[in-house]
Amino acid sequence: MTVTEKNTIFELLAPILDIDGFELVDVEIQSQTLRLLIHQSGGLTVSDCQAVNRVVRPILEVHQYLASYTQLEVASPGLDRPLRTAADFQRNCGRTVQIEVDLPNDRNYQVQGDVMEVSDEQVILAQDNGKQVTITISQIRNAQIHLKW
Repeated sequence: MTVTEKNTIFELLAPILDIDGFELVDVEIQSQTLRLLIHQSGGLTVSDCQAVNRVVRPILEVHQYLASYTQLEVASPGLDRPLRTAADFQRNCGRTVQIEVDLPNDRNYQVQGDVMEVSDEQVILAQDNGKQVTITISQIRNAQIHLKW
């Protein structure tokens, strides 16, 4: 699946799911499975995932996105969920996150810190050394909650 195709599926389904109180977190491909990761404040049940599956399946079929996949899964992203949007970071204010940032010339760097502030375009992290780092959300390659065991 191309990034364009993934974004198109995301843009197609996110508003529909939002009406029912679900947030589309990510669209993944694993082998022949198209996986939709969803979030709902208060948590998800198996019935929620089944209901979302019933809603999105006909839409994906009409737009021929299921032609290449043998299975459609709807699931919670779990504890190690990717953080992609301002809403993801807002939900995790005060938590420690690890972020990989894309830079020009195919360079990148990693930063870790507690989410302090979030706007539509930026995240501000407080690092252990007392410094604050501002990161532009559009430059984030990968971000996750840093789980402490």
